[in-house]
Amino acid sequence: MSSKIRWSLPDGVDELLPPKAIEVERLRRDLIDKYISSGYEFIIPPILELSETIGGEAHAEIKSHAFTFKDNLTGKSLSIRPDISEQASRIDAYRIQSDEVVRLCYSGEVVKSKASKVLRSRTTIQAGAEIFGDSSSESELESIRLMLDSLDIAGIQDTTLSIGHAGFTAAVLEPFKQLELELFSKIEAAISKKSKSDLQSLIPETFAHKKSLITLCDMYGDKKILDKAKDVFSYIDNVTEYLEDIDFIITELGKDRNLEIHIDLGEIQGFKYHNGIVFSAYSGSAGYVLAKGGRYDGLRKSSDKDRPAVGFDLDLIAVSNL
Repeated sequence: MSSKIRWSLPDGVDELLPPKAIEVERLRRDLIDKYISSGYEFIIPPILELSETIGGEAHAEIKSHAFTFKDNLTGKSLSIRPDISEQASRIDAYRIQSDEVVRLCYSGEVVKSKASKVLRSRTTIQAGAEIFGDSSSESELESIRLMLDSLDIAGIQDTTLSIGHAGFTAAVLEPFKQLELELFSKIEAAISKKSKSDLQSLIPETFAHKKSLITLCDMYGDKKILDKAKDVFSYIDNVTEYLEDIDFIITELGKDRNLEIHIDLGEIQGFKYHNGIVFSAYSGSAGYVLAKGGRYDGLRKSSDKDRPAVGFDLDLIAVSNL
């Protein structure tokens, strides 16, 4: 007897069938084993969160990517997680009673209300690792190396590392925040597309640093771009510190890896809660980001001081498709 219901899946939602399902599951197990052997503790956060608190410090941004609905049991608004790293931050702050350095890893499904521009998928399996309580450049190196090791485990050979600094980019954009919110969002979008023509038309001529912001679109390449950026953006406080952070990272990575590194000082992608070194990994066989991460502030614990954090995550399904 045939069903009268015409079966289909929602747009942007896929399912894994044999043999792909076991391939993804084996990769997930291998990655978690790697993270645990590297000193990270495994957590399994819930797929549902209260809408009023989801995302922690990045609440508004995370919530904007989440599916939200009213809970029939409690009457409260619930959200399906679109990201796990901020859940790890909450667990570090409220579930683990330690002000020492904490390393957590995870793997689980995430669902986003906004489809990926490249993969056109709203669901995937995310795996990642976070370090809380360590503000050193060495922790950033550890996170980047573990991300690259993850791609090695997945069999990705031709990895390119893109690195930038969210603090630097935010400092360049800071004077333009006095514009209307909608206009500022368009400026951010133009920077991410490196569209100098859009910036030229969007920014009023009265802005003193309009020319330097447009120049940000050209701030990518090898280490030489760091010296150029120091000259162009010399008016920014801490500009040397921001750029020396990048220089240190790529110098140290060059000591133990034969890796193609691309510096992009105007990179704006993914969630925007990062405030320091940001990094992402690409492959020549894919036109999209395979893994990404960076420095951010975790949730506060017993004190009023920010909790330094750095970490990365990767899309298991996207990686396994290569």
